[in-house]
Amino acid sequence: MNILHISDIHFRREYEACDEGYKGMLAKMQNPLIPLGECLTHLHSQTTLDLVIISGDLTEDGEIDDYRYLKDWLKKALGDTEIIVTLGNHDIKEHFHVGWCQEAASSAPYNRIVKYPEFSVISFDNSSYGYADGIVDQQQFHWLEHALEQEKNQPIILVTHHHLLAQQSAMPKWPGTERFLELLVPYDIRCILNGHTHHTFSDEINGIPYFTVSSMSFVGEDEGDGLVRFEERHGYNLYQLKNGRVTRQTSENFMPGHVLKTLDMSR
Repeated sequence: MNILHISDIHFRREYEACDEGYKGMLAKMQNPLIPLGECLTHLHSQTTLDLVIISGDLTEDGEIDDYRYLKDWLKKALGDTEIIVTLGNHDIKEHFHVGWCQEAASSAPYNRIVKYPEFSVISFDNSSYGYADGIVDQQQFHWLEHALEQEKNQPIILVTHHHLLAQQSAMPKWPGTERFLELLVPYDIRCILNGHTHHTFSDEINGIPYFTVSSMSFVGEDEGDGLVRFEERHGYNLYQLKNGRVTRQTSENFMPGHVLKTLDMSR
């Protein structure tokens, strides 16, 4: 089984015309559906995709119509390939439920269990709009406990947005990391997938393969003294699974060298 993992699309149908600050950086960026389309065209010429996982920040501002457009675009690009998503700190739950899920607005976390014959995917929402580091309450941890116990006889792939290791980014790791990892101990977790940092990273956590994928939009490089150099950069991870185990992981990262802006983020 081939699983494509992408993240941090930060999609908007139109980015606000602006010259200053973060919005000015976005205004200089190409629409992320351009590189995503190129990546999918390349992948479809090389392999068959059985599942696509998107680990949060689907949109830049959580607009209802942006979710609708993005989902329609992905369906056209991917056909019948299943898509599993989680939400990031740029996603607004109420708008996501309306635009993506085509259901009533709800502030409920978007948690899902998707079962396959040889494994299960648990998509765990550890995000909150406007809180860059993520927030999860006890009710969310209770949901995760129940989900893990429900799937205890299956290998499990866990998907979330925020990163779990302090050493992989200048951004703080998710504050719920320790409790999260404690809950995983009794279960057969085959890998943990996430995004958020916009940088590719791989390691193991307590023997569990751990993969952070590049963004599909931009990356920020820390230049010190609060200065961050933003560049267009995109990439994806491709996993091959056999009997629920990751047998191969490939990362593709594209660095066109287009500097968007250098911003003082300490202000």
